[in-house]
Amino acid sequence: MTGKTLQAILTLLTIAVLILSAVLLAGIFFPEDRIVTPRIDPVVSEKPPIPVTSSYLFQEGMVTISVSVNSSVYEGAKSADKSVTIIGNITESDWIADSYRAMVDDPAQESLYQDLLFGFRKIRIEKDLDSDEYLELIAVYVQSLQYETFEENPAKFPVETVVDRAGDCDDKSLLLAGLLSREGYSVALLSFGPENHMALGIGSDDCQYRHTNYTFLETTNVSYVGVVTEKLGTGVSLYSAPIIIPIGNGDTTYTRCADTRYIHETMVQSGQSAKELESLLEVMQEDLKRKQQEILEMESRLQYLRSAGNVRQYNALVSTHNTRVSAYNDSLRSYQQLFTRYEKYVMVHNYIIDHEYDRKGVLHYIKMNLPV
Repeated sequence: MTGKTLQAILTLLTIAVLILSAVLLAGIFFPEDRIVTPRIDPVVSEKPPIPVTSSYLFQEGMVTISVSVNSSVYEGAKSADKSVTIIGNITESDWIADSYRAMVDDPAQESLYQDLLFGFRKIRIEKDLDSDEYLELIAVYVQSLQYETFEENPAKFPVETVVDRAGDCDDKSLLLAGLLSREGYSVALLSFGPENHMALGIGSDDCQYRHTNYTFLETTNVSYVGVVTEKLGTGVSLYSAPIIIPIGNGDTTYTRCADTRYIHETMVQSGQSAKELESLLEVMQEDLKRKQQEILEMESRLQYLRSAGNVRQYNALVSTHNTRVSAYNDSLRSYQQLFTRYEKYVMVHNYIIDHEYDRKGVLHYIKMNLPV
């Protein structure tokens, strides 16, 4: 080997070392962009499975979902670090989306999802539910769980929400997203940062929320699909554009927004009609009291004239008395008819609010009881 050849080899080796060093240094000082998301590490536990039973109103009666939750998974979720570590140049929307997806889809929870869905599918068969009603069945289950929140309250894994049978807006939304996505529905988390709120988006061709491909579904309380929360518990209205976080690859959409929109509009209009009639009834009631008092005074006068033997004045006053009694009875009938209409508006308004777990039944009730 010549000296020139040896020199060339040494030069190439030096360049290779420099390149390798540069790569290693870049990895130290300029690490690859990545997000370390929360995860469940099941703990070693000899505790038996945790039985969880939830009963709630749906359509015409109560339904019950029962599962046995792996204690190791639950304890692992409880003790998990819920913080998110961001390395490199990651946008806020990206790390928020990745962290929530990781919590929804953590593989340690998969058996829980399947156990819950086994129960839901059984109810679906028993009640012969279509895809929209089946979505409502699962949604009302999550909505019916107790709402609770604390000042220091990181998001829970869905397994925690199931066992605790309670959670706040993001806890319940994560659970519902996990369930619906595994049944092939098009779903997304809607994260409202400024308002510190989360709801669920359901794929829909109708009543889309803010020109998205999703309709709005509140998870903190039982409510109709597609009816947007007007004010949060803090009194704040939703005003910001949410971060949209699709979960899963489902394509089944919700098709009953026309129904829920009609129900909501009827609730609002029946409430307004009841208030308007209430004001009119108060005026009519005062008028009836006045007419009744005039009639009583006239009857007292008639009694005096008759006892005094003043036949001429008595007979003249009888005709006026009878006219006033007839007018009073006409006004009373009008009042009673209007009051019946008022009662129907109140009944429809309250029924809609009290039966948000039964879209199908509420539509029938409106048809049978809403004043024409």
